[in-house]
Amino acid sequence: MAANDRAQMLRKLQEADFVAYDLMLYLDTHPNCQTALTEFKEAVEKGRQYRREFEAVYGPITAKASSAAAPWQWSKDPWPWN
Repeated sequence: MAANDRAQMLRKLQEADFVAYDLMLYLDTHPNCQTALTEFKEAVEKGRQYRREFEAVYGPITAKASSAAAPWQWSKDPWPWN
């Protein structure tokens, strides 16, 4: 896959995670808002989906998601933010 495809996939993941985090902060002060709760759940699920898709093609995005198999693969280039 082209670097542009990688960047687009990573961008979608970042956007979904940002929306989920922003809604989490909103829900801290508006805990009874059902619309925000629904949107939060949708954003979290999108983030999970995008993360699975990204990692299936490019490998783990965080060290925690890295396989425990030897040899250790997390330090293998490129880093997710490169």
